[in-house]
Amino acid sequence: MIEKTLQNVKSLVAVAGSERAPDIVMEGGSIFDVFTGEIFAGDLWIYDNWIAYVGGKKAKIDGKTEIVDAKGLVAVPGYIDAHGHVDIFYNPATFSDVAVTKGATTVFSDSHDLFSCIGPEGFVEVLRKARHFNIKYLWGIPATYPPYPDVEGREMFSIYDIWSLFSRYPECASVSEVSSYLRIIRNEDEILERILMARSLGRNVEGHTLGASYDRLNVLAAAGITSCHESIRPADLKNRIRLGLYTMVRHSSIRSDLEELTPAINALPKDSIILVSDGVFAPDLLDKGYMDHVLSEAMRFGIEPRDAIRMATINPARYFKVDYAVGSLTPGRIADVLLLESLENPRPVKVFERGTLAADSGVLARGSSPQPEVGIEYYPYAFSEVAAADFVIKRPDLQTVPVIDIVDRTVTRRIDMALAREGNTILPDRENDVRKILYARREQKKWGQGFLHGLGARCGGIASTVAHETHGLLVHGFDDDDMALAANTVLKMKGGIAVVDGGRVLHALSLPFGAIMSHLPVGELRPALQELTDLLHLLGCTLDDPLWTMGFLPFTSIVELRITVSGTYDVKKGSIVF
Repeated sequence: MIEKTLQNVKSLVAVAGSERAPDIVMEGGSIFDVFTGEIFAGDLWIYDNWIAYVGGKKAKIDGKTEIVDAKGLVAVPGYIDAHGHVDIFYNPATFSDVAVTKGATTVFSDSHDLFSCIGPEGFVEVLRKARHFNIKYLWGIPATYPPYPDVEGREMFSIYDIWSLFSRYPECASVSEVSSYLRIIRNEDEILERILMARSLGRNVEGHTLGASYDRLNVLAAAGITSCHESIRPADLKNRIRLGLYTMVRHSSIRSDLEELTPAINALPKDSIILVSDGVFAPDLLDKGYMDHVLSEAMRFGIEPRDAIRMATINPARYFKVDYAVGSLTPGRIADVLLLESLENPRPVKVFERGTLAADSGVLARGSSPQPEVGIEYYPYAFSEVAAADFVIKRPDLQTVPVIDIVDRTVTRRIDMALAREGNTILPDRENDVRKILYARREQKKWGQGFLHGLGARCGGIASTVAHETHGLLVHGFDDDDMALAANTVLKMKGGIAVVDGGRVLHALSLPFGAIMSHLPVGELRPALQELTDLLHLLGCTLDDPLWTMGFLPFTSIVELRITVSGTYDVKKGSIVF
């Protein structure tokens, strides 16, 4: 967070003792106490970045003291998202400029995607700039990249890389969600020693325990997992709490489990329950909000406003061991203060972050966050172009092909199909929407091969460098030449998405920041993403968010079939099937 000097402390003491004038006085309003649950009348004094006094005493002011009229308003702590993803086409800087206007002042960025696309050195560049962003970040560092090296290519980062970041940067607060938890169940040394190292340094370890039974949860807790955000049923919630895990309940663009889980939340102790977003897409961020929306929905579903706000302030602060700095409106804490019309309306009228006005009536009240000067130089592509011949798929003596069939936004299943051939070459089937799909990591032009059904877009080729969570080069389509043109287009842009048909580039979206993020402000990025989505729908795609679905096709922690550098991977079997 923000370290105090001795002079900072002496000045805070002087202000609290009325020996020195505060910089800001919020007067005439009410204050929400997250510890007792009470709302009491009082003033709040700010000196520099911190709260100096909270109560009924009148401040000693001077000509430099700013008076904020809080009459009719209630002050609450700035919201904390304990599990966010700030690299969903936007980047951490542009995201912060919008998030703060919605009342979020601290965000834990589960940064496995960010880290994996720019590497440790690029990540350090982000950390340096992040201190000047419009919100404060806590960061998650991946325990392993890729999640399953035996099928996704060699491990890219050493335990020293992770140790170095934890040792040098206190804002690196946790190991990011361990999606490859089956490696823990298998008792693998490499991942266990990384978790052990993080825990020995006092860091948390985020779980991704979707589908784990109660007995498996015991194993994961024994290994050092400290939280999970994957509860989708009431029993999931209770099991995780029983085993000592902080349990995060999400409601946002990716999944919305809050309504179903609200009765269970209300029936359980709430000290270890945290409300999170688990990522929010640009349109939802702009139209619905961020943590203010999560809180509003929690209240609508039946969670008492006082409990909901605690679950987005003091609870996450305690989990990350930063309650000495954020999570409450108490002396010595960072002055992250939201002024609300009422607890029942969590959208802030004014947002003060680190002691200065950051947003007023939903509009950013200070300058934009500085952009990290990071492209793909820290993790470049080892190849600059591909050829149509790269996409020829040959298999002798194979009667049927295991095809990746898209079920919904993230889930796939296996269907076995007999596809046409020319000798040993297996052909796509445009009429039945079965296209080739190939994937390569950045360090080697080695293609994993497969076939995909259910995308629906009638075009020759699509290429993307957004490929959760290894972010190499994903290419799929019906025509080898179009696929090559799409791939070469994104390689030339050094990251992005390209749609090609009939030898013509129909659309190309540049994503130069790590090859997965844009430098555009979120308000400008939104129409750019929508234009691409509209094109795919025009071409016949029926998926609600095809960009998200495409980006998840290489993700090896969701059932059933995924494309990897080794070929088509069956998640349930843990083996390559094509």
